[in-house]
Amino acid sequence: MLADGLYGLTIERGDRRKKCAAFAEALAVLRNGAILGSGPLGGTFSGSYSVDGAGHDTVKLHIDLPPGRELLNGFKSGRDGIRVDIEAAFERAASAHRAHRAKIKIGGKPLSITAAFLGPLTK
Repeated sequence: MLADGLYGLTIERGDRRKKCAAFAEALAVLRNGAILGSGPLGGTFSGSYSVDGAGHDTVKLHIDLPPGRELLNGFKSGRDGIRVDIEAAFERAASAHRAHRAKIKIGGKPLSITAAFLGPLTK
């Protein structure tokens, strides 16, 4: 299950047939049910996470992309930038220290996310 700490995120394009970059990386901090992070294109995200009894950890995020950016799946932020709201159910790993995986769609196009625990937060 997701736990407080620093996570490295690997974002992969859902369609590997295209011949451009297949992945990107980002960092996220999880603390007391809140998430804050940023990615390589200057985008930021914030939101919340919760743990349920059904074997999933639910993440709800607001992703803010600056103007003129394009995600791996071809989704473009446009000239004014954009805010995208997403919800994802991460498959629960055996422990917080193992990789957690989810599939999402942004702009109707798929992306896969792997969250790897990098370390605990200091108090």
